[in-house]
Amino acid sequence: MNFKSILIAALLGAAGGFGGSYYFMVKETSALHDRLALTPPVVVVDFTKIASSYPSGADEAEIEQLMIKTNNAIFKLKEAGYLIIDGAATLGAPEDIYLPSEVILE
Repeated sequence: MNFKSILIAALLGAAGGFGGSYYFMVKETSALHDRLALTPPVVVVDFTKIASSYPSGADEAEIEQLMIKTNNAIFKLKEAGYLIIDGAATLGAPEDIYLPSEVILE
């Protein structure tokens, strides 16, 4: 065999390997995207953290209003399609999926 034959065989093998890999990766990526489209977004609500962010010295009526705001925010998230998980039942989650207290206290 000469150098030219080896080079052509190597290039054809590389092109075939790349093409096959690309085909299977596109198929797998498409399946992953389809599955993600069916999965609802998730938010974790840490009621202890939210309650501790309530202003200290607030009377019962103010706390009741803050609790209503909290429930309304959770209801809006549910209506928007979010899966809401209680922070007390969560062993661990990324910080960015926790519901910020600022959302409630606005």
